[in-house]
Amino acid sequence: MTRSLAAPTRYFKAALAAAVIIAAPAMAQQTSQSPLTDEDMEIVRKSKEIAESAQAAEMPDWLRTDNAKFSAAHQEAKELVQQLQQTDPTMKRMDELAKAKTRFSNQKVVVFASRSLGSQGLKDLLDMASGNPDVLVVFRGIPENANLGEAMLEIQQMAAERDPVPNIVINPVLFTEYNVTSVPTIIVRKEQSVLPGELPEEVARVAGLSNPAWLLRQVEAGTDGDLGVRGPVESISEPDLIELMKKRFAKIDWEEQKRGAVKNFWNKQNFRELPEAHKDRVRELDPTVYISEDITAPDGTLIAKQGDLINPLDVAPFTQAVVVLDPLDEDQVARVKEALPRINQVPGVTRITYIVTRLDREEGWDSYTKTTDTFDAPVFLLTPDVAQRFELEYVPSIITAQGKRFVVEELADRRNEP
Repeated sequence: MTRSLAAPTRYFKAALAAAVIIAAPAMAQQTSQSPLTDEDMEIVRKSKEIAESAQAAEMPDWLRTDNAKFSAAHQEAKELVQQLQQTDPTMKRMDELAKAKTRFSNQKVVVFASRSLGSQGLKDLLDMASGNPDVLVVFRGIPENANLGEAMLEIQQMAAERDPVPNIVINPVLFTEYNVTSVPTIIVRKEQSVLPGELPEEVARVAGLSNPAWLLRQVEAGTDGDLGVRGPVESISEPDLIELMKKRFAKIDWEEQKRGAVKNFWNKQNFRELPEAHKDRVRELDPTVYISEDITAPDGTLIAKQGDLINPLDVAPFTQAVVVLDPLDEDQVARVKEALPRINQVPGVTRITYIVTRLDREEGWDSYTKTTDTFDAPVFLLTPDVAQRFELEYVPSIITAQGKRFVVEELADRRNEP
């Protein structure tokens, strides 16, 4: 059987992987004003050395940006910094601040609000912001005991009730960066381009007003700075959303969560069961791939041309025997065990891989452990890709390679034979 494909199969791709080299993006450098600790900077410095070392050698191969070692070094450095942004408190906080700042740097006027203003106060404020793209209304968080999803939906609904929809966000970072402690507070910012992670500079502010018209007139007249309190103000009723989330996360029993995840793992698996073989049968499969159009690497190197017939077994030998069975059927297990000495004698077989069609959901990991102990080897679940590639129909099946073909042997159930 010859397959016609516009691109090689996954097995063929793996065999030709050495021919395809993709350069990883370069690392961004840290500025000298970074608040990283000395230990953080040492880790980042080492990661930069990893990337730079790929360019330092003088051999021509090392100077190519599509070279595998160069690509691997850059990728290693990139992954290191990404890992630090997820685990190191300093870098994680820097990354969060940069993203939060950049997202809300376009509006000239920022109005800081809270539910403490009351329904009418919020209505007046949002009516003002509706249709004014230069105004951003900011809340610091959600009520202490509120459900996060429901509170976010409430904010969205307040915005959706108006046409045009005003710009409303929950962003405690803006409250912190502009040192806002009461509402309503209005800040007019410079209309300027800012670097990623930066915020526009404050020109002027006023507290106690819900409409920026007065403040904008003062700015136009050349007045800047803190213009004081011009009306009634309220304390901010919502806690800082980031701090609230930290408190909630701290109360989570993560060990219990992990135990639940482990317990439920097998209940979520999709088993691909196959009928049991009732007669011995041996089938041969030709894995030859017909290339229906040219296949090239990113740099234009031709990997395979249209019309080629390529057999993956010519590219990489298949040195294993794959055993596919239902481990909950004791008779199938017995048949496979009986065949193991013979399988180990097949020319070219250096190891045996066990694939199972199902496990006991109720026993979960105990069922998996029992199966691995039975064969003294790890076991894997049958995937649609493997079932399709080897055209599996019955179990137990034993897959080996002979010459340029795969051989699929099915072992019959002989329990009812005389």
